[in-house]
Amino acid sequence: MLSITVRKMRQQYIENDLQKALDNGHNVWAIGDVHGFSRTLEHLLDECELSMDDRVVLLGDLIDRGPDSFDVVRIARSDPRIHSVKGNHEDMMVEGFDMEQISNPGSDMRLWLYNGGQATVASYIRDYTDELGQEDSEQLLLQIVDDKEWMERLPSHIVLEKWRLVHAGYDPRKELDSQEEDTLLWIRKPFHNATKPVDEERTVLFGHTPTMNLNKHLGAGKWGKPWYSKVELNDGRPASIGLDTCLFHEERQPATLTAFNLQTQEVLHVNRVERWDEKIREQVKRV
Repeated sequence: MLSITVRKMRQQYIENDLQKALDNGHNVWAIGDVHGFSRTLEHLLDECELSMDDRVVLLGDLIDRGPDSFDVVRIARSDPRIHSVKGNHEDMMVEGFDMEQISNPGSDMRLWLYNGGQATVASYIRDYTDELGQEDSEQLLLQIVDDKEWMERLPSHIVLEKWRLVHAGYDPRKELDSQEEDTLLWIRKPFHNATKPVDEERTVLFGHTPTMNLNKHLGAGKWGKPWYSKVELNDGRPASIGLDTCLFHEERQPATLTAFNLQTQEVLHVNRVERWDEKIREQVKRV
């Protein structure tokens, strides 16, 4: 039986909805870290050609760094076919986004702003500022509170019959029912370097770590591609698959958003749609 801590990090109705979709032959797509690139997300969703019975799971880090985190959250919250797991950036926003501290941020807010939250703050303010530059501060604050409450309620992982969906991964040194939420949101090397499956029955789909870092021994040709663990389950599937193919980097290499189909194991990629030169990167941090 799962511990109370782990059970609280899951949402049974979400797991039931996704498993039902798979059992009935519908597509369920897992999508890696979006990081505020809403137009690229919309393009990838179009490529998935979703029916009303299909489903999507965003693997966390919907926000920060990119040009329009507010719009990514709007997309995730407004489409009933889309579910999300909590990423470390959502967790930082919950702890750090406080408009009253904007001119003198505390430690939690400074941490978040340093890690890309500045662009998110700007996107929220822009959406509640009219053409004359007048900010609707009351509605802005209500929206921030509502979105933070939504993020706080997001599951930290999703467990299905053949799959686990999580932002960062699991600690292979601990039992699955003893994992802490911080681990699921932040872990890297111990999970990536595991020499046996963390779950013998389920492949773990995760984001968090850009796959060019996991594939770096394969050279630049693997930028923008998923990472597949060499460790296999009994049915021959990889023990884990990394899907953060990295949209926010500034290198002259592919910047892609990736979707993985749990029903067919098909992979879809789209290239970053938004311009992302130095001038644009600075603009998205300003209001």
